[in-house]
Amino acid sequence: MNTGIPQNSTTACRLSRGGSCGGGFTIIELLTGIAAVAILMAVVIHAGTAVRTSSERVSEMAAARTLGIAWTGYAMDHRGAVLPGYASGFEAVDANGESIATQTVPIAARRWPLRLAPYLGHDLASLYSGPHRDYATEIASLPDDESLYAVSAFPSFGMNSVFVGGDENFGGYSGIFLETFGRFYVDRLSSVRRPDRLITFATSRTNESTPGSTGPIREGFFRVLPPAWTLPLWADEYDPADPASVGFVSPRHRQSESEEVAIVTTVDGSVSTSTIDELRDLRRWSNAASDADWVMEPIGP
Repeated sequence: MNTGIPQNSTTACRLSRGGSCGGGFTIIELLTGIAAVAILMAVVIHAGTAVRTSSERVSEMAAARTLGIAWTGYAMDHRGAVLPGYASGFEAVDANGESIATQTVPIAARRWPLRLAPYLGHDLASLYSGPHRDYATEIASLPDDESLYAVSAFPSFGMNSVFVGGDENFGGYSGIFLETFGRFYVDRLSSVRRPDRLITFATSRTNESTPGSTGPIREGFFRVLPPAWTLPLWADEYDPADPASVGFVSPRHRQSESEEVAIVTTVDGSVSTSTIDELRDLRRWSNAASDADWVMEPIGP
């Protein structure tokens, strides 16, 4: 029926779209498009973060494997004797094979990194991996004494020196402690009962100023402490702001959305990831531990 109203394309557009015309977008269409782009960007960013996180974990696990090989190499060259964790009286040498004078860096020479350096090809940068790999470049620019101290103090992995290798600060090499508690730390490969379980190294962290104090967190520390020794050493709850709350172990990697894990190396050279709760088992730390809640006690008369 002819109404007398011209039915051109513009009029038809107005009638069919409730007043909207032309080839443009409605507000709803624009908002829908923006939302779709935002969702897509979020997915891409999340995927990129996940890939980067996974890559960092894999890279640091490779570094842990290299460290384990070097640790075993030391034992093989020393007739099965385990690398001392923190002790005086053991020689450390530089890349030229010259002894590092203890009077030059007295504390550094007691720590395991300088003694293990020859088994890493004196590539001290290899002691740094993961989040603070760039720190190796900063150390290289320091004077020799300062760089040796830094290398000895803040490697990416800490050693379980209390129960593996011995630690002078925790009764290692002490006649009184050995008489009281027996040989409570591993000093030879042949004495290890479960090489697939006993931890040698774990990712570590500390406070930049003084270990156990408050302040900025630095990833990397030469020592990791077990949950207990002659008394408990870990807090009941992990405090991310206090590395000492879990013995300076660093759960700096994510295995899933909510699971934070540390990377650990065992006597047999295996490398794996473990949560803080999994690492509360003393049988992972001590060759003598009989159960998860074990605490070192004096031997009988």
